Amino acid sequence: MIMPKISAPNEIQSLDVFLHDLKVGTIVRTPGDFNAFSLETEYRKLGKPPIVSLSFRSANGGLRNDPKPTLHALPAFFANMLPEERLREAMEKHHAGKVRPGNDFDLLAALGGDLPGAVRVLPTDGSATSPPPGAAGAIQARFSLAGVQMKLSVMKNTGKEGGLTLRIGDGQGQYIAKFPSTNHIGLSENEFAMLALSEALGMEVPERELVDKSDFEGIPEEFNTLSTGKVLLVKRFDRGAKGTRIHIEDFAQIFGLPPSRKYDGASYHDIANALNVAVSMEAAIEFVRRLAFTALIGNGDMHLKNWSTIYPGDGLTPALAPVYDVLSSVPYLPKDQMALSLGGEKPFKALTPIVWRKFSNRARLPEKAVLLAVEEVVASVNAHWWKLPERGVVPTSVLQRIDDHVRMMSNVLNPD
Repeated sequence: MIMPKISAPNEIQSLDVFLHDLKVGTIVRTPGDFNAFSLETEYRKLGKPPIVSLSFRSANGGLRNDPKPTLHALPAFFANMLPEERLREAMEKHHAGKVRPGNDFDLLAALGGDLPGAVRVLPTDGSATSPPPGAAGAIQARFSLAGVQMKLSVMKNTGKEGGLTLRIGDGQGQYIAKFPSTNHIGLSENEFAMLALSEALGMEVPERELVDKSDFEGIPEEFNTLSTGKVLLVKRFDRGAKGTRIHIEDFAQIFGLPPSRKYDGASYHDIANALNVAVSMEAAIEFVRRLAFTALIGNGDMHLKNWSTIYPGDGLTPALAPVYDVLSSVPYLPKDQMALSLGGEKPFKALTPIVWRKFSNRARLPEKAVLLAVEEVVASVNAHWWKLPERGVVPTSVLQRIDDHVRMMSNVLNPD
């Protein structure tokens, strides 16, 4: 077997972009540290090309011109596939000497074989950025999970031994392992309970469980939070049977905004309107239900990157992706508010029916349908939350603050 040439990520000058096995474009480093992305001519010629990003589509349904080269950063669609903040720092440290701190192209070259969704980004010259698993010099953590929380892609082992193994850049990780926070008590348990509540409300939610860090084999030191709390294991909805990839994109990608704009680049009515146009009215109203749930539990972190579309099957038709990254933030940030503007407001206490009417008008959704969706969520949460078995795993101090917020917001959202 002939081994491919090994190139350090910071030496790669051109990356080919694939959606599944279809080459859709190329990213090239140009002099002066500009990054240029161009769609493949053959992809443009397809009568009904599978969707890479709604941001690449023009108003008439065709494909837009290639974006202008970006200085010191990747085009928004690719920049949003990379980890952020502490998770990015850990990944850069893990690839020290081969990925320059803050360099998007380097990091994408290192992680491009296992990105969220069905996009892969590989060196144009056919080289590899790391030796194969088990070889000398192989880098263990080569997967990209966008966001800031310390998390890695893992696979459950079968057989007598069981346990969980970190995947080594082969795209076969079935689960996301979210490691506990050293700053926020019960974060994993909080999210575990909120995912269970979402499911009780009939929302599409991935499988999940709480596990111990001792169940893992070899957590890289850069990703070990040193917390003694539980690890939240969530099944990846962008991976199907036998590791098949399912394409997804978040709303920062859809709106063509860099990760730095995830809190101020758009409002909730923009997401609702986009879903109404690109997916269906039903998807937009389901988004409203999830939005009311966000306000009711006090989740102040549902920014543009925490809402996504998914492209199952032939990849031609978008759908609203399952619920993810839902937890109550108010136990840790008592003065927290909505991540984006809703009807011109962000404070939870301001989200009265009048504000939801403003939201429905801006989103171009039927006012009655929006208000009914909000009322239904309030009733359903109160019917399930107080007797939900998963309440028992949430630390008492955290649970009390969630309970207080749910009671308060039930009266705000549905005062009658």
